[in-house]
Amino acid sequence: MRRFLILMLLFVIGTSFVFAAGQQTRSEIRIGVALSSSDEFNMNLRRLYEDYARSVDGVSISFTHAISSTGQISDIENLVAQGINVLVIRALDQDIVTPAVLAAQARGIKIVVDEANVNGVEWDARITGAQIDHGLMLGEFLMGLINAGEIDRARIGYIAGSSTENALGRRNGIAQVLGPGRYEYMAGGAEGFELAEQWSATRAQVIVENWITSGLINNINVIACMNDEIANGAIAALGGRFPRIIVLGVDGSTVGQANIRNGTMRATTFQDSRLSARAVIDTCVALVRGTPVRFSDPVNKLVNPEHIALMTRETIDALIR
Repeated sequence: MRRFLILMLLFVIGTSFVFAAGQQTRSEIRIGVALSSSDEFNMNLRRLYEDYARSVDGVSISFTHAISSTGQISDIENLVAQGINVLVIRALDQDIVTPAVLAAQARGIKIVVDEANVNGVEWDARITGAQIDHGLMLGEFLMGLINAGEIDRARIGYIAGSSTENALGRRNGIAQVLGPGRYEYMAGGAEGFELAEQWSATRAQVIVENWITSGLINNINVIACMNDEIANGAIAALGGRFPRIIVLGVDGSTVGQANIRNGTMRATTFQDSRLSARAVIDTCVALVRGTPVRFSDPVNKLVNPEHIALMTRETIDALIR
């Protein structure tokens, strides 16, 4: 009898431990992040995600880096197979990944969209600054040059890394600030931009080399680029031969900072990725724990990390702290 009671006690204790372990596993916040590439910006963002996630109890995080749009589908499937309960997606293509994201959502996984939209997905939260803010800041910079008499109007050769509506906000803000008569797109036909597919600096360099060969470069006084890597390609093509041309970027990346300091790029927009990473992780935690998310736009479930600022030679030291 005594032996039977001891065995029953051990069974109850063992069952309690299993139950407790199960409860702990279920309460763990397991975040899977499908990044859009392994470029400098995404690798830096990964480090910041990891640093902040380590400071939050009960959070584990894993990453993939897309090498192609279709490859990102496999990335998402691999993260789902790891047992994540939140998927953070920085989509390389806003349409191709949709089925994989919907499949993850159907399994009860929370969906957090970081920056780029994913079409056809009703996400749980989207972390994004207003992309037009990049353009608005660059437009204000160009307006200052016009007012100072450095240029009469902006004759722009614009190089995009993506033609999505969201990404083109980075261009459209420039036009919104300058207004009619103060700007003109000199390349790209009716669309008003040349496309460096997959955010390719090499492709951007070819585009500008073609402008030089055709003589179009002589009608351009501003080359505005959708990110700093593209701007670096444009700078390589210019090769110091066109010092009057004002080159603009976006992101405030290491290469952008170097070009700001050496004077080959006049301005970019710095994204404080620390604020973005914090907003992503905090949102993931809130979604899993069922606590309120701090939406800047509750209807569209948007969280604005308010992380964008103009970077010039005058402001760079204050921003890089």
